[in-house]
Amino acid sequence: MILKNKKVLVLGMGVSGIGAANLLKDREAKVTIAEIKKDKEKRAEADILSRKKIKVVLGPHPLNLLKNQELIVVSPGIPLDIPIIQKAQTSGIPIIGELELSSLFIKDAPLIAITGTNGKTTTTFLTGQILKKAYKNVQIAGNIGIPLSNIVKEKKQIVVVEVSSFQLETVKSFSPKVSCILNITPDHLDRHLNLKKYIELKSRIFLNQKKEDFTVLNRDDFNLYLLSQKIKSKVIFFSQKEELREGVFLKKNRIIRRFDGEEEIINRDEIPLPGPHNLENILCAISISSIYNVEKELIRETLIHFKGLPHREEYVDEIKGVRFINDSKATNEDAVKKCLQSLKNPVILIMGGKDKGADFSSIKDEVKEGVKKIFSIGEAKEKIKTQLGEFCPIFMVNNLKEAVKEAFKEAVKGDHILLSPGCASFDQFKNYKQRGDFFKKEVRRLKEKIEKK
Repeated sequence: MILKNKKVLVLGMGVSGIGAANLLKDREAKVTIAEIKKDKEKRAEADILSRKKIKVVLGPHPLNLLKNQELIVVSPGIPLDIPIIQKAQTSGIPIIGELELSSLFIKDAPLIAITGTNGKTTTTFLTGQILKKAYKNVQIAGNIGIPLSNIVKEKKQIVVVEVSSFQLETVKSFSPKVSCILNITPDHLDRHLNLKKYIELKSRIFLNQKKEDFTVLNRDDFNLYLLSQKIKSKVIFFSQKEELREGVFLKKNRIIRRFDGEEEIINRDEIPLPGPHNLENILCAISISSIYNVEKELIRETLIHFKGLPHREEYVDEIKGVRFINDSKATNEDAVKKCLQSLKNPVILIMGGKDKGADFSSIKDEVKEGVKKIFSIGEAKEKIKTQLGEFCPIFMVNNLKEAVKEAFKEAVKGDHILLSPGCASFDQFKNYKQRGDFFKKEVRRLKEKIEKK
């Protein structure tokens, strides 16, 4: 794509929007970036961009922003049905996302693209860590918090990129060497309307792949098994439940890979990451690494030392025999379910935030079996009480600080207090990281207060 002197409008000034604007400027485009927020943080970012001769517009997006624009780059958090994008579509202005834009300029290294409803960040990071044992220049990017545009100039042999459904909405020619879908369960239905539409968007990850490319899929997910019949590239399955003729699978607690021959990689008990959902991530990472012929010893070494990522079933601290677990990354009900399934002790659960069209009753069995009480917060707190109230006592509280305090009052030695919201964070926090950090801060504060006594 030739960008020199092309007039390009970037919508959204988050990390991907800023990354796109900088990439466009490097390619000598005439860049305008528009951001609806006008807070102190955005004004500071606007000053930095303005010094690079990038035009910045803060506040509502007037339709005249489209005048003379030749390309729109939209940030993933922006819905495609807002007036300015609708107007751009009817005016015939091409609309792409930062993922699509950046991929056009990465020709020196194959892309591994990983998506799924849950587990994609852990899988992306773990895959990157394994590949780094075998290759010199492996870059991790994408929805993991490092925009793909930020690494366009970097030296790289392989790029492992986490991809969201929002990013896949705006791909056109994006074509990874290896695509992967971990799982598909209902999520973001406030934006994608229904599960069918959500599956269609996830499927765009392999839309442009060729026969010589690879697609890694979870054999245990029926939706993905159906999708496999539509894929042009070579499909590689992984499974926790089935011994595969080819692929990576669990057999009598041993992880086996079977391609040209059969090889035991590791015993499940040697891996510190708990739960069937993390096993799913591990099997997937091994499958991808096997495409790149990574030796089993290097895979095994990585798995034994991999402790997981912050905000994903993260142990925070223990106070008077009560353990606090931060699972702020659980932004949908299926992620909450998987976390509850991996915890053996009684749980006091903190849930809530911005509802994404969730059906919280889908976790009723896990709630009945292992949850003593729920403290619900945020915009979704009443819906949580309505859908789960008959299965366990639920107390609606004003905020996360109050939830931590009240949950500890109700806890006894041996309990877990688990933050696993099942919702987005945007009603009270900037993102799930800020929410998780706040939780950890409140736990530390509670411990200091108790120790002073």
